Amino acid sequence: MACVVAFYLQELAPEGERKETVSTADLEKFFKQAHFKLPEKLAQVLVDAKGSGYFDSAARGAYKLNAVGYNLVAHKLPATAGGA
Repeated sequence: MACVVAFYLQELAPEGERKETVSTADLEKFFKQAHFKLPEKLAQVLVDAKGSGYFDSAARGAYKLNAVGYNLVAHKLPATAGGA
């Protein structure tokens, strides 16, 4: 979900809302908007996603989706809920 949020903010958000980095505040906003259960340690989601190779550190508490994370969302996730 963190990669999807970052991809949305980088590529799909309305022009004035786009940004290159994602933070825990962004995750909280979009997890709630998508009705996803909030993790106990929201900040750990980004740390773990970085450790898995999907993000690079941009600044303290800010992460930038890298090519691996971008490709995951853009090319490997299903386009619809049914996977078609």
